[in-house]
Amino acid sequence: MFTTHKLCLVLRLCFCAHIVLTTLSLTSAAEIEGNPCEIKQGVFGRCALPRDCPDIAKQMQNLGLTKADVKRCGFTIYEEIICCPLANEKNLLGIFDTKEDFLESEKNSNDDKKTRGNFEGAQERKAKKACRLLDEYAEPYTVPHILGGSPVAPGEYPHMAAIGYAPINPQSSPYEFRCGGALIDKRFVLTAAHCVNRPDSKPIIVRLGVTDFNNPEQMKNAVDVPIEALYPHMNYRNLEKYDDIAIIELKNDVEYSSLVFPVCLHTELADPPPEATLNVTGWGVTELKTRRQSNVLLQASVKAVSAENCRKAYVRGGVLPSRGILPTQICASDPNSISDACWGDSGGPLNLIVDEAYRKMRVIGVVSAGDGCASVTPSLYTRVASYLDFIEDIVWKNL
Repeated sequence: MFTTHKLCLVLRLCFCAHIVLTTLSLTSAAEIEGNPCEIKQGVFGRCALPRDCPDIAKQMQNLGLTKADVKRCGFTIYEEIICCPLANEKNLLGIFDTKEDFLESEKNSNDDKKTRGNFEGAQERKAKKACRLLDEYAEPYTVPHILGGSPVAPGEYPHMAAIGYAPINPQSSPYEFRCGGALIDKRFVLTAAHCVNRPDSKPIIVRLGVTDFNNPEQMKNAVDVPIEALYPHMNYRNLEKYDDIAIIELKNDVEYSSLVFPVCLHTELADPPPEATLNVTGWGVTELKTRRQSNVLLQASVKAVSAENCRKAYVRGGVLPSRGILPTQICASDPNSISDACWGDSGGPLNLIVDEAYRKMRVIGVVSAGDGCASVTPSLYTRVASYLDFIEDIVWKNL
């Protein structure tokens, strides 16, 4: 039979043991949260509290999961920790930042080398750093036009942006989308200078995450972001076809997803090889007679044309730009004169496909100008690699 003294000692020991066990439980929970986990073969996730698992119902539907599939990682004192499903083990879209999380370590390691990056130098260009790190999040693209183009599936070009202007008739639509662009960072879109420099027609919004404006289900995922500032290239002049490049700064950061994700910049000055796959994307004119624009994002395959052959084509057409074809421009066309960029595609990206399976691509050009659409005269694109200093000083200026 316990005495009062012995009973108190036992109670104290039990109480102390409870504190120790509680502390161990909390420590284990803290260690579990954020760990990678596998739901089933090929479907991965991160251990998280249910309240920290955004859009779990939508993710389960997209991945074909049932409640029984979602596994338990562990417990806190009051809650279970679940395996929050993601598209794959790398798909942590929306939580990284190319300005901070990705580049911070390299920024610190290069504090003694503050000079601008170059192609052969020891310091890596800011654009190449961002691209290399974005490529780590590439995942297989599994979804089995512009004039003569073909429709684009959601997520096929997640960097594609539609640039909206105040409409002439506000009752018909809140915006008129007259130019395209490419998301290159959580807050910046690359486009053409002639899309943003007219004082009487300034863009007011950028739309991301949708390919078909007539699809109600897609429009639920549309991300409309107000514009904070416009940065046309300082040397661009109206009615000229040179230095036709600009940056749009968004009013707030976009959240990355499988439908909204930045694209890499091409950093090589040389023309792509003849066998390179180049796709131009946009919502531009699909019918020349009516100039009716597409409500569906289209893509068209084109081939690079040498500067000399491009110059000859423009001379024959009598529309050679005042200073000829410069190295800061790329010429491209469809050899069959069927597919091409057209009115309304301005500012959109010329995409160099690097890896078809993983949808890795680089924006090598920006749709700038041309002599009609799908004509024998190649279209002119602004060569992105010629303007990396301009782009980096705006997009990654604090690095």
